[in-house]
Amino acid sequence: MTRLEGAPLSRALRLSVAEGCAWALMIGLAESYFIAIAVFLGATPLQLGLVVALPLALGGLGPLTTIALLRWRPRRRPLAVTAVAVQVVILASLSALLHRGRLSLPELIVGICLYQISGQGAGTAWASWYGDVVAPETRGRWFAYRNRFIYLATCLGLVGGGLIMHRLAPGGVTAKGSASAFAVLLGLAAVFRVTSGFFLVASPEPAFRGLLSRRQAVRAARTRQGGQALRILLLGSLFHFTVYWSSPYFAPFMLEELRFTYLQYMAASLCAILAKMAASLIWGRLIDRHGARGVFVLCMVFIALIPLPWVWAHGLAVVLFAQVVSGSSWSGFEVGYLSLLLENSRSRERPYLFALQSLGHGWMQLAGAMFASVVVMPRIGGFREIFAIGAASRLLIVMSAPLVLAGLERGARPALSQVGWRVFGLRPHGGFSVRPVLPSEEGEETNPPPTG
Repeated sequence: MTRLEGAPLSRALRLSVAEGCAWALMIGLAESYFIAIAVFLGATPLQLGLVVALPLALGGLGPLTTIALLRWRPRRRPLAVTAVAVQVVILASLSALLHRGRLSLPELIVGICLYQISGQGAGTAWASWYGDVVAPETRGRWFAYRNRFIYLATCLGLVGGGLIMHRLAPGGVTAKGSASAFAVLLGLAAVFRVTSGFFLVASPEPAFRGLLSRRQAVRAARTRQGGQALRILLLGSLFHFTVYWSSPYFAPFMLEELRFTYLQYMAASLCAILAKMAASLIWGRLIDRHGARGVFVLCMVFIALIPLPWVWAHGLAVVLFAQVVSGSSWSGFEVGYLSLLLENSRSRERPYLFALQSLGHGWMQLAGAMFASVVVMPRIGGFREIFAIGAASRLLIVMSAPLVLAGLERGARPALSQVGWRVFGLRPHGGFSVRPVLPSEEGEETNPPPTG
């Protein structure tokens, strides 16, 4: 691999910050309000589950497609730019249909699925690309610097979207002007995604040697270290199955039962993001000092209890408290979970590992949402009841976590302060999701298999 140096490197880093800000504005304007659009269109509990979970399930096809295409033609920039173009077309189409009053729920679900598949595909190509651009010794600092701008831009997009919705549809989700207001949001999101695409086109890409072959990846999965990584993935997937019994229904609960205005809905969404930002550094330091396993299990306990405040929520104050707990707990869970995966994998295996994570989590999220909407909701009939049952189901998985993680040996792992973290998308269960960014050709000696 030929690393970028001098002016090309400075240009790539500078353009990436600008590209990230444009992408984040799109996230704040679009992804934050997808489920609100579904509520406005009159989605049933089953349809709400599909709006939230089906795109995440199918989104795992994006990384797999990117990996397959990179083996065929090892160029990351064309793949990322093509995926961006697909997202632009989807956002613009949804905006036009909303403006004309012709958007149906099936069209919304299909659009969000394609948006998610292309977004995850673009993110996989970008992570491999910039994992090679940024030198290992500066990776943690640089991605932390870039993420500050991304956090700020996402918050600006979210707040701007809330103000636009409040101005054009002040009566909440039942207001007459909601369709036009949502059309404005998605139209602006498309413009910002076009902008981010232009920055990607202008960014230089270093030469790329390619990925580990499929046969080598399967062979790695059969080692003791690979088996440990698969156990961690299984635990995370089962936990997400129970999480999605209740998480798709927090937004409709706010908009329908609590009758929040768009400003209140925006404040609740923003609260989870800010809490996640504030807690991430604390959890990272604890993991560096004491290891990831304890933080991971502790945050699972907190996440299991998140639905309980929603059971008694009747106004904004309790919802904000629940969102603070959610954002901060998910921050520690994700960083702890990804740290465990880093300890139990080697660099050239990780694209496959994280693609498998996206696929496994996505399909278990869909299974959880469908189980709740088809089996549980018809028998209990209320949001508050599903929140209580969701908390109990989460606790059952938490109780199994020490058994699943028993005997897990800690492999070599760089300090979290040296790992670059890529922010990708907003999730209904607690703000941003993150994933580590590591070079595609990192030396295998930095992460040897455990011995003894």
